[in-house]
Amino acid sequence: MVESRYVLYGLVSGGVSGVFAGIVTYLTTPSVDVVLEQVKSSVNISGVPEDVLRGYLSIGLLLAPIIVFVFALILGAVFGAFYGYLDKKIPGPPLFSAVLTGAIYAGLLILPNIVLGASQQKIMANSGWVLSYTLALIALTIYKSPRKSKLEQVRYTGIERQER
Repeated sequence: MVESRYVLYGLVSGGVSGVFAGIVTYLTTPSVDVVLEQVKSSVNISGVPEDVLRGYLSIGLLLAPIIVFVFALILGAVFGAFYGYLDKKIPGPPLFSAVLTGAIYAGLLILPNIVLGASQQKIMANSGWVLSYTLALIALTIYKSPRKSKLEQVRYTGIERQER
C-alpha cells in the first residue's frame, strides 16, 4: 500500500509519463551502428572487439525504453511526495500545488538540457515527459483530491483506536 494519495498520484503520473517517454525513446533511439561510430570517435576502445561492443550496445538500446519507464516511476514517486509537501505548506487548492510541482519538475528536467545545449529532440522529449506527468497529476487531482476528507479522518481514527 502506498503511504499517501500524493505518492500514489505521483506514481500513476510517473507511469503515464514513463509510457510516453518510453515510446518516444523507442521511436528516437539511433541504430547500433550510429552509436558504435559515436563511441569509436569519442573513446579509445582498441582493446574491445567490435562484435562484443555491438552486442552490449544492442542490449542497452533495447532496454532503454524500459529503463526510462522505471526512472519515470521513481521520479513520479519522489515528485508525488514533493507534491504532498507543497500541498501541506502552501495554502490553497491542491490543483495549485499540482501545477507548481509540474513546473518545478520541468525546471529540473528541462532547464539543464537547455543550458548545456542538448539537442532539440532531447528537449522536446523531456518537455513531453514533464507535460504528460503534470497533466496526469492534474487529472487525478481534479478527479479526487489527495487531501483526506473529514469522514476519512474519522474512519481512520476509529480503526486505529479499535486496534489498540
